[in-house]
Amino acid sequence: MTLDRNTSLVEFEDVPRWVPNSLYQYLSQESALLSLACHADLSPATVKGIRVLNVETGPSVRIDFLHAAAVRMQMWNGDARDGHPLVSLGLRANRLYEVEDSPWLPALARESVWKEAARLRHFVCAFRVHVYEVAAEQLRWQVFDDAPPIALSRLGGPPPSWR
Repeated sequence: MTLDRNTSLVEFEDVPRWVPNSLYQYLSQESALLSLACHADLSPATVKGIRVLNVETGPSVRIDFLHAAAVRMQMWNGDARDGHPLVSLGLRANRLYEVEDSPWLPALARESVWKEAARLRHFVCAFRVHVYEVAAEQLRWQVFDDAPPIALSRLGGPPPSWR
């Protein structure tokens, strides 16, 4: 991806932080709703000072992307902060961003990937070893006490606002 000089990253600062050392991220898609779940860093459970995580531990944050048109994933070294084009814009691990003036969205529009391509936004979920990029119209997040795979299947009360 070649970045335009107007391209910038905007961090969603009110999303719950995810656990920095977690390697568990789960992706699910039903039609045009794509969801990503991971461990939330709300109440650290430690054993001798080490955070213990596995597929069955919670809490989790689930991020839903409404009218998702495309998704891509890339391996990267979030500890060294290299290996991804968005690093030059300040990409850091364990954060959720929106890319403003993204060069990816016009490319999707030219390829007719989505009928309302002008409404798409470019979201980025950066983890320690993966970066997920999603082209979607809106997103929301919700926290669950469950493990990430269970959080993907929960509806859990009134949903938070779409952003």
